[in-house]
Amino acid sequence: MVGADYIPPSRVTVKTEAYKPQDTNFPRGLYEYQIAWQGVPVGSASIHIGTTYRAGKKMLDVEATARSTKVVGVFYELHHRSQSVFSAQDLKPVEFFSQQTENSRFTNIEVSFSPDGLIRAKVVKGKLNSAGKSEEVVFKSDNATFDPITATFLARSLPINPAEDLSFDIFNGQHRYLISFHVVGREKINVAGKDYDAFKVEPRVRKLTDTQGEKRLRKAYLWVSADGSREVLKLESEVFFGSVSAKLVRFVPDTSSEIGAGARLERSPQNR
Repeated sequence: MVGADYIPPSRVTVKTEAYKPQDTNFPRGLYEYQIAWQGVPVGSASIHIGTTYRAGKKMLDVEATARSTKVVGVFYELHHRSQSVFSAQDLKPVEFFSQQTENSRFTNIEVSFSPDGLIRAKVVKGKLNSAGKSEEVVFKSDNATFDPITATFLARSLPINPAEDLSFDIFNGQHRYLISFHVVGREKINVAGKDYDAFKVEPRVRKLTDTQGEKRLRKAYLWVSADGSREVLKLESEVFFGSVSAKLVRFVPDTSSEIGAGARLERSPQNR
């Protein structure tokens, strides 16, 4: 960002409430979404929720993907995959991985979270078919800090109170953000041919690691089901190049979720 000065994650000062998860019985399985720009289908996305074990402890293993359609890929090709492993009981992050290719460039991210607040990140960027340039970040956070996926599930586990916003300190391997969720109201919506009672939620994003903050997201809304599952049904956002939406297409229950969302991400820049 032109004119913005970078602030190292270790120098960020932020304090959020130490939320304790309430309902962690998330449905295991695959959520599939259709992505549209200005009402025109441009891609697809998915979220797979599985279960795995680390040192005898039960973990949630969540994988999120997004990709452009073949037609859109002629002009702009996007492949994204993120994976988060976090405690199934207290929803504290353990590992976060992300791989993204945009046309001919890639970004690979690995983040580990220690119980004592020590966070290590490795970011590799470059052009496809190259080794890329690697950068490592290590810092200790005195605040409860989460990766984007773990924070989302912690928010889903908490009771929704229109009078109280939920705020989270989030680190994605490159930047720290303060993201707050504000309940706008309650609506009846129809998604994938099914009627839902849903909360309309406005996420507010503040980038903490540069002096200008987040400028790309102008306005966004989420619709989450009002029942105990708190399923993400729809998203609409306004960015500098137009309006983007994602709607739930279907949910496929997972009968083998104990295996987990999938193997640990391969670190090859060419992996799509």
